[in-house]
Amino acid sequence: MTTTAVPAVRTRPVVAVLAAAGLVGILSQALLIPLLGELPERLDISGEAASWAMTVCLVAAAVATPVSGRLADLLGRKRVLVWCLVATAFGSVLCAVGASYPLLLAGRALQGTSSAVIPLGISALAEVAAGVALQRGAALISATMGIGTAAGVAVSGLVAAVTDWQVVFWGAAVLAALATAGVVLVVPRPAPAPVPAPGSGAGPAAPRASFDGIGCVLLSVGLVAVLLAVTNGGRWGWTHPGTLGSAAGGLLTLTVWWWWERRTTDPLVDLASAIEPRMALVQLASVLAGVAMFTNVLVMPVLLQRPVDGPGHSVLVAGLCLVPGGLAMMLAAPLGSWIVARRGARWALALGLACSATGYTVSALTVRWPVAVVAVSLLVGLGIGMSFATLPFLVVRLTAPDAVGAANGLNTLMRMIGASVCSAVIGALLAAHAASALGYGLAYGWGAAAAAGGALLAVRLPRDL
Repeated sequence: MTTTAVPAVRTRPVVAVLAAAGLVGILSQALLIPLLGELPERLDISGEAASWAMTVCLVAAAVATPVSGRLADLLGRKRVLVWCLVATAFGSVLCAVGASYPLLLAGRALQGTSSAVIPLGISALAEVAAGVALQRGAALISATMGIGTAAGVAVSGLVAAVTDWQVVFWGAAVLAALATAGVVLVVPRPAPAPVPAPGSGAGPAAPRASFDGIGCVLLSVGLVAVLLAVTNGGRWGWTHPGTLGSAAGGLLTLTVWWWWERRTTDPLVDLASAIEPRMALVQLASVLAGVAMFTNVLVMPVLLQRPVDGPGHSVLVAGLCLVPGGLAMMLAAPLGSWIVARRGARWALALGLACSATGYTVSALTVRWPVAVVAVSLLVGLGIGMSFATLPFLVVRLTAPDAVGAANGLNTLMRMIGASVCSAVIGALLAAHAASALGYGLAYGWGAAAAAGGALLAVRLPRDL
């Protein structure tokens, strides 16, 4: 679907609305994290069943993100963005009114579609903006992925501490409805590509691309199986037949999907572009950036509630301590754009991930002093914000205009895969070394190694980026 930019569009209101939509989408997914401990008692379910409320959201997000990106390229990015926001609002309502476990799972699955809001927002912005305006806008929209995660945990803990936990989801439904209205009213539709006049000598119009249904099914099944193995490996055991079978089946399905995508006429994902050396480096760096982003969200609340020495803090306090890092992510978005404009995107990405690696290294050495860890989270947030602000700019630079939606969806999926792997690894580390300096140190060391690896990959990008 080829379009041209709308002339004379005021981009600031568009960026503000798209960033708000991205923030609402990610916040909706993170709201449940502080409430997981209450679900078994509230719904009369086991702790493992409660954890599925997070797993189903993650799996739905993994499927929705690349699929919605391709649909957006075919049907219109604003249209698919609105669909995802409506699904998020409806899913939030189901979670709020659902006094039963099945309704909660259904609502969380619909909330998982909100993961597509950020890449869709960047793609929609690329239709109406260019140059510096696109660069800065995409940086802010992308940074909401980290900001929304931290804010969701903090806000949910605060609201649940003073009122019923279902109020959290009513609030999410209202915010999603407002974001939907904002997108409908503020984000313009791109001008259609000009149609050649009869007798102008222009060739016939290109045939309309079709949606790759087979590729969609294969990718969905493969991702679901692999992510189930990753997220449940810590509970079932990594050598459990269920874990091994799920991982093997998922990898086999993804192999078949890869074979299909390389041979079909209109693939769900343009693999030729995705494995191009420069794009491959960006995607690998995105996986490691996802690890770096999620490490602090997972480790800091546990460290504050179960410190190595001294009494622990409440869930509310632990959640609020994530706010400074989230604010640092927001402030880092324009800083990342400034560095891109002056030194290039590869240096902005490398510097951001290096900042996070430094912050995690200091955190690993100061786990006995939680106050120091909270202070250093500002440096971690600054680095994550810079790196997340830079990644969509690199994707847009390396992608054809009519494939920006699918490419941004794939890039967001890479960050989500990194977050999923991070969750499994940190869960295993903290379970093996409960409330010990060694466990927390290893967890933060894992984040430092991932961020440092991403920085090294960024340095290897071509100089012209």
